[in-house]
Amino acid sequence: MSLLAAAVLIVTLTVVSVTDMRRRVIPNRVLLLAAAVGVALSALSGPAALAGDLAAAAVVSAPLFAASLLRPEEMGMGDAKLVAVIGLFLGWQALPALLIGLALAGMTGVLIALGRRLPPSRTSIPLAPFLAAGTLPMVLSTL
Repeated sequence: MSLLAAAVLIVTLTVVSVTDMRRRVIPNRVLLLAAAVGVALSALSGPAALAGDLAAAAVVSAPLFAASLLRPEEMGMGDAKLVAVIGLFLGWQALPALLIGLALAGMTGVLIALGRRLPPSRTSIPLAPFLAAGTLPMVLSTL
């Protein structure tokens, strides 16, 4: 991953994390811009790299897209689109990033639920900060 790609992804993750924590929404404009940059940077590496990154983005984000379609009140489409953007930048390394982020979110949600004495199903947290936390080690490992 180039420094430019890392910088774009880190800025994107920062913006969407702050917005998700404040307003519980991930802005489409930010994701669209990041996706366009991700596709352009991947295309500069050649058609095989672009095909691999697009495949990774589709496969890694598919479970979140399915969750957002099946349970839109619990999973936002913005989270799925964010994972697709992460896939564009990280390729197949987006899979461990997603797993780390979801594990962190799950543990945090359970701890919050326990602290509030609520069932975990009644606890809602913004996902973007956890996806960002899972992605950062992968970005740093590719520099």
